Amino acid sequence: MSDPLKPLFAGLTPSLDSLARKAAEARSLTSRVQCELPEVLRPHVLSASRRGEDLIVIVDSAAWSAQVRYAGRRLKTQLVAEGEPAIDRIRVKVRGGP
Repeated sequence: MSDPLKPLFAGLTPSLDSLARKAAEARSLTSRVQCELPEVLRPHVLSASRRGEDLIVIVDSAAWSAQVRYAGRRLKTQLVAEGEPAIDRIRVKVRGGP
């Protein structure tokens, strides 16, 4: 007798692999963004991702968003110099507390 759940899970592995790859890319980009920012800003960057040619940086409070925006031109230049695809603009968003 065949396993009735097998068809349910048959197409799941490629989707999970893709999701895992995207998560790894996001962690890598977040780490690169943190490394290129001044040390005082690094712990306040929660994540970074690409949306087309925009770089989206999520910070933990509005107090730090202006500082990340101020460092944006240098950040963009350094990331592109390291091989990151062209960045049109950097958008900084605030993610509230827990």
